[in-house]
Amino acid sequence: MIKRIAALAWMVGLGLAWAQVSPEAAQLLERARSVLGGAALANLNTYREVTTNIYYLPDGKEESRIVTLLLVDFSNRRVRLELYDPESLGSSNPIPLALQQYSPQESFFWSRETSLRPLPQNQREILRSSLYTGWLGLKYGSSNRERASVTPGSLRNQAGRLLTVSTQGWVSTYLLNPDGLLLGERLNIPGVGESITFFTNYRSVQGVRLPHNWENYVGGVLAARGEVMEVEINPVLGEVDFFKPAR
Repeated sequence: MIKRIAALAWMVGLGLAWAQVSPEAAQLLERARSVLGGAALANLNTYREVTTNIYYLPDGKEESRIVTLLLVDFSNRRVRLELYDPESLGSSNPIPLALQQYSPQESFFWSRETSLRPLPQNQREILRSSLYTGWLGLKYGSSNRERASVTPGSLRNQAGRLLTVSTQGWVSTYLLNPDGLLLGERLNIPGVGESITFFTNYRSVQGVRLPHNWENYVGGVLAARGEVMEVEINPVLGEVDFFKPAR
């Protein structure tokens, strides 16, 4: 009798969990993944990206430019972000200005001015979000979502279908066009606030269709633009890529 009650409770709980993802949302998540490459995106285990980032002052004037190297290892749930001065990239062995790394075991920060230190919690969460948000987050389709729902709406001046998805504690509100292509995403970022990013210039790389340009607004103001310069799909990444600085 106790086993029957426990089994019934488990089934009820499972039903409630399933109910958190509406059928329409599940269908749209699968369509969005299909548009970005389907199986090729689902089988993305490692990712390498070099991006030129332009940052803006509140009055719209350019403030600075930084080149970033992003490494994502989905299998081991680790992310590394290295920041470079664009002028230093002409040398044979450029040294980053700073780097951040996240893994479930250890997260740290390093820069030329400071010693190696633990990554603050809010920055740790932001880096961890690379595994579950943005266009990369659509690799999961409708699987392993905590909640998902669809409503009509808009992000800034772009209207469409808003797909709100909760994954590993991160809530993304995706804006999709009628075909299911990702146009934009809204996130609430710890210590930053509301962040809205628009994605454009989609190109296919080894079967994965990914945006090569993005534009980010924080608090309703243009904060940054980015252009992807290099992409590698499923590169071989090892400890040499995720090394920990000595000091």
